[in-house]
Amino acid sequence: MKNGKVITHVEFTVRTEMINIVLQKAEITQSLILKEEGCETFILTTKKEASNVIVLFAVYTSEEIYQWHLEQEYVKNFFAYLADKLLAAPKVDYLVEY
Repeated sequence: MKNGKVITHVEFTVRTEMINIVLQKAEITQSLILKEEGCETFILTTKKEASNVIVLFAVYTSEEIYQWHLEQEYVKNFFAYLADKLLAAPKVDYLVEY
């Protein structure tokens, strides 16, 4: 990885009837994540052609920072909250900056 950054692209396919409440919880969690030291960006979007698919794009300054992020209670709580609201497991891609 160039300069050690961790860049993630995550897709969550949410049950259609749950998308609005999941997005509300995601926005709250996003506001906390953006305050983390070492989080350069955390963008919360949905797919234009599939509005029940949430797409996250995030950049962390290092692997250590990313691992610390994953251990935060609000991150763990968000994933626990999603448990019965998803149609499939989240799809996580790790990207490399060039």
